[in-house]
Amino acid sequence: MSEGLKKISVSVVLAVCELLLGITLLSNPAGLASAVIIVAGVILFIGGAWDLFQYIRLPREEAAKTWKLAEGAGLLAAGLIAICNQHWLVQILGTLTTLYAFVVLASTFMKLQMAVDALRGGRPFWYLMAISTAVALGLFAFLFFHPFQENILWPVSGVVLILLAVLDGVYFWKGRSE
Repeated sequence: MSEGLKKISVSVVLAVCELLLGITLLSNPAGLASAVIIVAGVILFIGGAWDLFQYIRLPREEAAKTWKLAEGAGLLAAGLIAICNQHWLVQILGTLTTLYAFVVLASTFMKLQMAVDALRGGRPFWYLMAISTAVALGLFAFLFFHPFQENILWPVSGVVLILLAVLDGVYFWKGRSE
């Protein structure tokens, strides 16, 4: 797969994810948060079970050199807490919002790379990704500096993510027509 095709593929995946996340944030933000927490809990639980399984299978001398039992038990407990008490965890949404802001920041850096590469490559629609980069950076700042304003946080985030999805989709569509 060529490097240009990889970047277009990343752009499409980002656009689809932003669109789905934006629509979900507009329609059911608490449900989305609960679902993410439950999925994380299941992953933690499976990781803990795997660590315990590995600990049990190791010979006694080798098992004593690892922390597999402690890690496994800790991951199992964290997973169960996330699965069983996701509503309690949703109440600490400010912290989750701040963490999500850093996910947005990471995607902003990817968008920046695509915008600069498109500009340096002489592509005529580089500015679409540059606008998307600026909007994503604005969303990061909004999420990072206002994590506890839930009444406007999720609707604004949802609308901005849909806007990002449209910008990335247009960039993908225009980029293919070059």
